[in-house]
Amino acid sequence: MEVFFWSFLGLGFIFWVTGWSMALRFRGVPKHDCPSLTKVSVVIPARDEEGNLARLLPSLFEQDSPPHEVIVVNDQSSDCTTDVAKEAGATVINGKPLPRGWFGKPWACQQGAEVATGDWILFLDSDTVMEPGGMEKIAALSADEESVHSICPYHRVGKAHEQLSSFFNVVMLLGMNAFTWKGEEADQIGLFGQVMLISRKHYDAVGGHKSVKREVLENFHLSRHLAEAGVRCRCYLGKGTIWMRMFPDGLNELIAGWSKGFVSGADNTPKSALAGISFLLSGLIMGMIALTFLFQASGLVAWAVGGFYLLCVIQTLYLFRHAGNFSPIGAILFPIGLCFYQRLFFRALCRKRDGGTVEWKGRHVS
Repeated sequence: MEVFFWSFLGLGFIFWVTGWSMALRFRGVPKHDCPSLTKVSVVIPARDEEGNLARLLPSLFEQDSPPHEVIVVNDQSSDCTTDVAKEAGATVINGKPLPRGWFGKPWACQQGAEVATGDWILFLDSDTVMEPGGMEKIAALSADEESVHSICPYHRVGKAHEQLSSFFNVVMLLGMNAFTWKGEEADQIGLFGQVMLISRKHYDAVGGHKSVKREVLENFHLSRHLAEAGVRCRCYLGKGTIWMRMFPDGLNELIAGWSKGFVSGADNTPKSALAGISFLLSGLIMGMIALTFLFQASGLVAWAVGGFYLLCVIQTLYLFRHAGNFSPIGAILFPIGLCFYQRLFFRALCRKRDGGTVEWKGRHVS
Protein backbone atom coordinates (compact mmCIF):
# COMPACT_ATOMS: atom_id res chain seq x y z
CA MET A 1 0.00 0.00 0.00
CA GLU A 2 2.84 2.39 0.81
CA VAL A 3 4.33 1.81 -2.65
CA PHE A 4 0.96 2.78 -4.17
CA PHE A 5 0.85 5.98 -2.10
CA TRP A 6 4.31 7.04 -3.22
CA SER A 7 3.60 6.20 -6.88
CA PHE A 8 0.34 8.15 -6.80
CA LEU A 9 1.96 11.18 -5.21
CA GLY A 10 4.88 11.02 -7.65
CA LEU A 11 2.54 11.04 -10.64
CA GLY A 12 0.52 13.87 -9.11
CA PHE A 13 3.70 15.91 -8.60
CA ILE A 14 4.62 15.45 -12.28
CA PHE A 15 1.20 16.76 -13.29
CA TRP A 16 1.58 19.66 -10.83
CA VAL A 17 4.94 20.67 -12.30
CA THR A 18 3.68 20.33 -15.88
CA GLY A 19 0.68 22.51 -15.06
CA TRP A 20 2.96 25.45 -14.30
CA SER A 21 4.04 25.59 -17.95
CA MET A 22 0.61 27.04 -18.79
CA ALA A 23 0.96 30.05 -16.51
CA LEU A 24 4.59 31.15 -16.60
CA ARG A 25 4.16 34.38 -18.57
CA PHE A 26 1.14 36.26 -17.30
CA ARG A 27 1.39 39.90 -18.36
CA GLY A 28 -0.77 42.96 -17.88
CA VAL A 29 -1.41 45.84 -20.26
CA PRO A 30 1.89 47.74 -20.58
CA LYS A 31 2.14 51.38 -19.57
CA HIS A 32 3.07 54.02 -22.14
CA ASP A 33 4.54 57.44 -21.42
CA CYS A 34 2.98 59.21 -24.40
CA PRO A 35 -0.81 59.26 -24.88
CA SER A 36 -2.08 57.84 -28.14
CA LEU A 37 -3.67 60.13 -30.74
CA THR A 38 -5.49 57.20 -32.34
CA LYS A 39 -9.25 57.56 -32.70
CA VAL A 40 -10.79 54.61 -30.86
CA SER A 41 -14.49 53.85 -31.29
CA VAL A 42 -15.96 51.82 -28.42
CA VAL A 43 -18.70 49.38 -29.45
CA ILE A 44 -20.81 47.80 -26.70
CA PRO A 45 -23.38 45.10 -27.57
CA ALA A 46 -26.16 45.32 -24.99
CA ARG A 47 -29.24 43.21 -24.37
CA ASP A 48 -31.06 44.05 -21.13
CA GLU A 49 -27.96 45.65 -19.63
CA GLU A 50 -29.29 48.77 -17.90
CA GLY A 51 -27.57 47.91 -14.61
CA ASN A 52 -24.20 47.13 -16.15
CA LEU A 53 -24.23 50.15 -18.47
CA ALA A 54 -24.85 52.41 -15.49
CA ARG A 55 -21.38 51.36 -14.27
CA LEU A 56 -19.49 51.00 -17.54
CA LEU A 57 -20.45 54.19 -19.40
CA PRO A 58 -19.47 56.68 -16.66
CA SER A 59 -16.14 54.89 -16.33
CA LEU A 60 -15.51 55.56 -20.04
CA PHE A 61 -16.60 59.19 -20.18
CA GLU A 62 -14.72 60.11 -16.99
CA GLN A 63 -11.37 59.02 -18.42
CA ASP A 64 -8.63 61.64 -18.77
CA SER A 65 -8.38 60.49 -22.40
CA PRO A 66 -11.93 59.43 -23.30
CA PRO A 67 -12.61 57.41 -26.47
CA HIS A 68 -13.40 59.03 -29.81
CA GLU A 69 -17.00 57.77 -29.51
CA VAL A 70 -19.03 55.26 -27.52
CA ILE A 71 -21.63 53.25 -29.43
CA VAL A 72 -24.17 51.11 -27.59
CA VAL A 73 -26.00 48.61 -29.79
CA ASN A 74 -29.37 47.97 -28.19
CA ASP A 75 -29.99 44.31 -29.03
CA GLN A 76 -33.79 44.11 -28.72
CA SER A 77 -33.71 44.94 -24.99
CA SER A 78 -36.84 44.80 -22.84
CA ASP A 79 -35.51 47.07 -20.08
CA CYS A 80 -34.22 50.67 -19.99
CA THR A 81 -30.92 49.94 -21.78
CA THR A 82 -31.56 52.68 -24.35
CA ASP A 83 -32.49 55.34 -21.80
CA VAL A 84 -29.48 54.60 -19.58
CA ALA A 85 -27.10 54.72 -22.55
CA LYS A 86 -28.48 57.99 -23.92
CA GLU A 87 -28.46 59.64 -20.52
CA ALA A 88 -24.79 58.75 -20.09
CA GLY A 89 -23.93 60.35 -23.44
CA ALA A 90 -23.46 57.30 -25.64
CA THR A 91 -24.62 56.98 -29.23
CA VAL A 92 -27.38 54.37 -29.29
CA ILE A 93 -28.03 52.13 -32.26
CA ASN A 94 -31.29 50.20 -32.07
CA GLY A 95 -30.30 46.82 -33.41
CA LYS A 96 -32.26 45.23 -36.21
CA PRO A 97 -34.04 41.90 -35.61
CA LEU A 98 -31.69 38.93 -35.51
CA PRO A 99 -31.25 37.56 -39.06
CA ARG A 100 -31.40 33.86 -39.76
CA GLY A 101 -27.98 32.28 -39.34
CA TRP A 102 -26.64 34.81 -36.81
CA PHE A 103 -26.13 34.72 -33.05
CA GLY A 104 -26.95 37.80 -31.04
CA LYS A 105 -23.56 39.12 -29.99
CA PRO A 106 -21.82 38.87 -33.40
CA TRP A 107 -24.84 40.58 -35.01
CA ALA A 108 -24.79 43.43 -32.49
CA CYS A 109 -21.02 43.88 -32.86
CA GLN A 110 -21.29 43.92 -36.65
CA GLN A 111 -23.96 46.65 -36.57
CA GLY A 112 -21.92 48.77 -34.19
CA ALA A 113 -18.76 48.41 -36.26
CA GLU A 114 -20.60 49.50 -39.40
CA VAL A 115 -21.36 52.94 -37.94
CA ALA A 116 -18.07 53.40 -36.04
CA THR A 117 -15.87 56.19 -37.41
CA GLY A 118 -12.63 55.55 -35.52
CA ASP A 119 -9.43 54.10 -36.91
CA TRP A 120 -9.59 51.37 -34.25
CA ILE A 121 -12.59 49.61 -32.71
CA LEU A 122 -12.69 48.54 -29.07
CA PHE A 123 -15.37 45.92 -28.49
CA LEU A 124 -16.43 45.85 -24.84
CA ASP A 125 -18.81 43.58 -22.96
CA SER A 126 -21.30 45.58 -20.94
CA ASP A 127 -20.37 43.92 -17.63
CA THR A 128 -16.91 45.52 -17.71
CA VAL A 129 -15.74 48.72 -16.00
CA MET A 130 -12.75 50.81 -17.10
CA GLU A 131 -10.21 51.71 -14.42
CA PRO A 132 -8.93 55.33 -14.23
CA GLY A 133 -6.30 55.67 -16.96
CA GLY A 134 -7.35 52.36 -18.47
CA MET A 135 -8.59 53.80 -21.73
CA GLU A 136 -5.27 55.55 -22.30
CA LYS A 137 -3.38 52.30 -21.75
CA ILE A 138 -5.63 50.39 -24.14
CA ALA A 139 -5.50 53.07 -26.83
CA ALA A 140 -1.70 53.04 -26.65
CA LEU A 141 -1.73 49.40 -27.76
CA SER A 142 -2.62 50.69 -31.22
CA ALA A 143 1.06 51.59 -31.65
CA ASP A 144 1.46 47.92 -32.58
CA GLU A 145 -0.46 48.26 -35.83
CA GLU A 146 0.05 44.69 -37.02
CA SER A 147 -1.68 43.06 -34.04
CA VAL A 148 -5.12 42.71 -32.56
CA HIS A 149 -5.16 43.10 -28.78
CA SER A 150 -7.46 41.45 -26.27
CA ILE A 151 -7.72 41.73 -22.50
CA CYS A 152 -9.24 39.45 -19.90
CA PRO A 153 -10.82 41.81 -17.35
CA TYR A 154 -9.96 41.29 -13.71
CA HIS A 155 -12.94 39.49 -12.20
CA ARG A 156 -14.28 41.24 -9.11
CA VAL A 157 -16.63 39.00 -7.17
CA GLY A 158 -18.94 40.09 -4.39
CA LYS A 159 -21.34 37.32 -3.38
CA ALA A 160 -20.51 33.83 -2.17
CA HIS A 161 -21.85 32.03 -5.25
CA GLU A 162 -19.58 34.11 -7.50
CA GLN A 163 -16.56 32.35 -5.98
CA LEU A 164 -17.63 29.30 -8.00
CA SER A 165 -16.48 31.08 -11.18
CA SER A 166 -12.85 30.68 -10.12
CA PHE A 167 -11.87 27.63 -12.13
CA PHE A 168 -13.87 28.77 -15.15
CA ASN A 169 -11.90 32.01 -15.16
CA VAL A 170 -8.59 30.20 -14.78
CA VAL A 171 -9.32 27.76 -17.60
CA MET A 172 -10.47 30.67 -19.79
CA LEU A 173 -7.12 32.42 -19.19
CA LEU A 174 -5.07 29.35 -19.95
CA GLY A 175 -7.18 28.33 -22.92
CA MET A 176 -5.97 31.34 -24.91
CA ASN A 177 -2.56 29.66 -25.16
CA ALA A 178 -0.99 33.09 -24.63
CA PHE A 179 0.66 32.72 -21.23
CA THR A 180 2.62 29.49 -21.64
CA TRP A 181 6.41 29.21 -21.43
CA LYS A 182 6.49 30.07 -25.15
CA GLY A 183 4.88 33.45 -24.49
CA GLU A 184 3.91 35.38 -27.62
CA GLU A 185 5.75 32.85 -29.79
CA ALA A 186 3.10 30.19 -29.14
CA ASP A 187 0.92 29.00 -31.99
CA GLN A 188 -2.85 29.51 -32.20
CA ILE A 189 -3.13 32.27 -29.61
CA GLY A 190 -6.80 33.14 -29.09
CA LEU A 191 -8.66 36.33 -28.23
CA PHE A 192 -10.69 37.26 -25.17
CA GLY A 193 -14.21 38.23 -26.15
CA GLN A 194 -14.82 40.75 -23.35
CA VAL A 195 -12.27 43.36 -24.48
CA MET A 196 -10.88 43.39 -28.01
CA LEU A 197 -9.05 46.23 -29.78
CA ILE A 198 -8.74 45.86 -33.55
CA SER A 199 -7.90 48.25 -36.36
CA ARG A 200 -10.55 49.03 -38.94
CA LYS A 201 -8.18 47.75 -41.61
CA HIS A 202 -7.81 44.32 -40.07
CA TYR A 203 -11.47 44.08 -39.08
CA ASP A 204 -12.63 44.70 -42.63
CA ALA A 205 -9.94 42.41 -44.07
CA VAL A 206 -11.45 39.33 -42.37
CA GLY A 207 -15.05 40.32 -43.02
CA GLY A 208 -15.78 41.55 -39.50
CA HIS A 209 -18.16 39.55 -37.36
CA LYS A 210 -19.92 38.23 -40.44
CA SER A 211 -17.16 35.62 -40.64
CA VAL A 212 -18.13 34.31 -37.17
CA LYS A 213 -21.86 35.03 -37.28
CA ARG A 214 -22.92 31.58 -36.06
CA GLU A 215 -20.36 31.04 -33.30
CA VAL A 216 -21.07 31.05 -29.55
CA LEU A 217 -17.47 32.04 -28.78
CA GLU A 218 -16.90 34.31 -31.73
CA ASN A 219 -13.53 35.44 -30.34
CA PHE A 220 -11.95 31.99 -30.80
CA HIS A 221 -12.94 31.79 -34.43
CA LEU A 222 -12.12 35.41 -35.19
CA SER A 223 -8.58 34.85 -33.93
CA ARG A 224 -8.15 32.08 -36.49
CA HIS A 225 -9.34 34.23 -39.37
CA LEU A 226 -6.96 36.98 -38.27
CA ALA A 227 -4.04 34.57 -37.94
CA GLU A 228 -4.71 33.29 -41.48
CA ALA A 229 -4.57 36.93 -42.64
CA GLY A 230 -1.16 37.34 -40.99
CA VAL A 231 -2.37 39.38 -38.00
CA ARG A 232 -0.84 38.63 -34.59
CA CYS A 233 -3.11 38.08 -31.60
CA ARG A 234 -1.91 39.47 -28.28
CA CYS A 235 -3.48 38.84 -24.88
CA TYR A 236 -3.16 40.66 -21.56
CA LEU A 237 -4.54 40.48 -18.04
CA GLY A 238 -6.81 43.36 -17.10
CA LYS A 239 -5.87 44.03 -13.48
CA GLY A 240 -5.33 47.78 -13.10
CA THR A 241 -6.84 48.47 -16.52
CA ILE A 242 -10.35 47.03 -16.71
CA TRP A 243 -12.46 44.76 -14.51
CA MET A 244 -15.73 42.88 -14.81
CA ARG A 245 -18.53 41.65 -12.58
CA MET A 246 -20.12 38.48 -13.92
CA PHE A 247 -23.30 36.75 -12.81
CA PRO A 248 -24.09 38.69 -9.61
CA ASP A 249 -27.79 37.83 -9.78
CA GLY A 250 -27.65 34.24 -8.62
CA LEU A 251 -26.35 30.72 -9.11
CA ASN A 252 -28.73 29.94 -11.99
CA GLU A 253 -27.36 32.88 -13.97
CA LEU A 254 -23.80 31.69 -13.32
CA ILE A 255 -24.60 28.14 -14.43
CA ALA A 256 -26.33 29.28 -17.62
CA GLY A 257 -23.62 31.82 -18.41
CA TRP A 258 -20.73 29.38 -18.21
CA SER A 259 -22.68 26.49 -19.76
CA LYS A 260 -23.49 28.30 -23.00
CA GLY A 261 -19.94 28.43 -24.23
CA PHE A 262 -17.58 26.26 -22.26
CA VAL A 263 -17.88 23.04 -24.25
CA SER A 264 -17.53 25.05 -27.47
CA GLY A 265 -14.44 26.63 -25.94
CA ALA A 266 -12.94 23.20 -25.26
CA ASP A 267 -13.62 22.19 -28.86
CA ASN A 268 -11.71 25.19 -30.16
CA THR A 269 -8.83 25.34 -27.70
CA PRO A 270 -5.47 24.41 -29.27
CA LYS A 271 -4.56 20.82 -28.51
CA SER A 272 -1.34 21.80 -26.75
CA ALA A 273 -3.22 24.19 -24.45
CA LEU A 274 -5.93 21.61 -23.82
CA ALA A 275 -3.28 19.07 -22.86
CA GLY A 276 -1.61 21.54 -20.49
CA ILE A 277 -4.92 22.42 -18.84
CA SER A 278 -5.71 18.70 -18.49
CA PHE A 279 -2.39 18.10 -16.77
CA LEU A 280 -2.97 21.02 -14.42
CA LEU A 281 -6.48 19.92 -13.47
CA SER A 282 -5.37 16.29 -13.16
CA GLY A 283 -2.68 17.33 -10.70
CA LEU A 284 -5.24 19.21 -8.61
CA ILE A 285 -7.67 16.29 -8.75
CA MET A 286 -4.93 13.98 -7.55
CA GLY A 287 -4.17 16.42 -4.74
CA MET A 288 -7.83 16.26 -3.77
CA ILE A 289 -7.82 12.47 -3.83
CA ALA A 290 -4.52 12.32 -1.95
CA LEU A 291 -6.14 14.15 0.94
CA THR A 292 -8.29 11.08 1.56
CA PHE A 293 -5.08 9.09 2.07
CA LEU A 294 -4.52 10.86 5.37
CA PHE A 295 -6.99 8.46 6.96
CA GLN A 296 -4.86 5.48 5.90
CA ALA A 297 -1.33 6.87 5.72
CA SER A 298 1.08 7.40 8.56
CA GLY A 299 4.53 8.74 9.19
CA LEU A 300 6.42 10.10 6.20
CA VAL A 301 3.61 9.26 3.76
CA ALA A 302 1.15 11.36 5.75
CA TRP A 303 3.54 14.30 5.68
CA ALA A 304 4.01 13.82 1.92
CA VAL A 305 0.24 13.81 1.36
CA GLY A 306 -0.16 17.01 3.36
CA GLY A 307 2.76 18.61 1.54
CA PHE A 308 1.35 17.75 -1.87
CA TYR A 309 -2.04 19.19 -0.97
CA LEU A 310 -0.29 22.37 0.18
CA LEU A 311 1.50 22.60 -3.18
CA CYS A 312 -1.89 22.34 -4.91
CA VAL A 313 -3.25 25.14 -2.70
CA ILE A 314 -0.25 27.35 -3.59
CA GLN A 315 -0.73 26.72 -7.32
CA THR A 316 -4.47 27.40 -7.09
CA LEU A 317 -3.93 30.58 -5.09
CA TYR A 318 -1.44 31.85 -7.68
CA LEU A 319 -3.90 31.26 -10.51
CA PHE A 320 -6.88 32.73 -8.65
CA ARG A 321 -4.90 35.86 -7.76
CA HIS A 322 -4.27 36.62 -11.43
CA ALA A 323 -7.85 35.89 -12.51
CA GLY A 324 -9.70 37.99 -9.91
CA ASN A 325 -10.22 38.84 -6.27
CA PHE A 326 -11.19 35.30 -5.37
CA SER A 327 -10.95 34.45 -1.69
CA PRO A 328 -7.86 32.59 -0.40
CA ILE A 329 -10.33 30.32 1.38
CA GLY A 330 -11.49 29.20 -2.07
CA ALA A 331 -7.91 28.13 -2.82
CA ILE A 332 -7.59 26.27 0.46
CA LEU A 333 -10.89 24.54 -0.24
CA PHE A 334 -10.21 24.22 -3.97
CA PRO A 335 -11.85 20.74 -4.23
CA ILE A 336 -15.27 22.44 -3.87
CA GLY A 337 -14.74 24.78 -6.82
CA LEU A 338 -13.02 22.09 -8.86
CA CYS A 339 -15.88 19.60 -8.37
CA PHE A 340 -18.40 22.29 -9.33
CA TYR A 341 -16.41 23.07 -12.48
CA GLN A 342 -16.13 19.41 -13.45
CA ARG A 343 -19.81 18.72 -12.87
CA LEU A 344 -20.94 21.73 -14.89
CA PHE A 345 -18.53 20.96 -17.71
CA PHE A 346 -19.65 17.35 -18.09
CA ARG A 347 -23.30 18.38 -17.74
CA ALA A 348 -22.82 20.78 -20.64
CA LEU A 349 -20.99 18.06 -22.58
CA CYS A 350 -23.95 15.70 -22.18
CA ARG A 351 -26.35 18.45 -23.20
CA LYS A 352 -24.33 19.08 -26.34
CA ARG A 353 -24.30 15.38 -27.17
CA ASP A 354 -28.08 15.24 -26.82
CA GLY A 355 -28.60 18.37 -28.93
CA GLY A 356 -29.86 20.48 -26.04
CA THR A 357 -29.73 24.26 -25.70
CA VAL A 358 -29.09 26.81 -22.96
CA GLU A 359 -31.42 29.76 -22.47
CA TRP A 360 -29.53 33.03 -22.19
CA LYS A 361 -31.30 36.40 -22.04
CA GLY A 362 -34.42 35.07 -23.65
CA ARG A 363 -32.67 33.26 -26.48
CA HIS A 364 -31.80 29.61 -26.87
CA VAL A 365 -28.15 28.96 -27.64
CA SER A 366 -27.16 25.59 -29.02
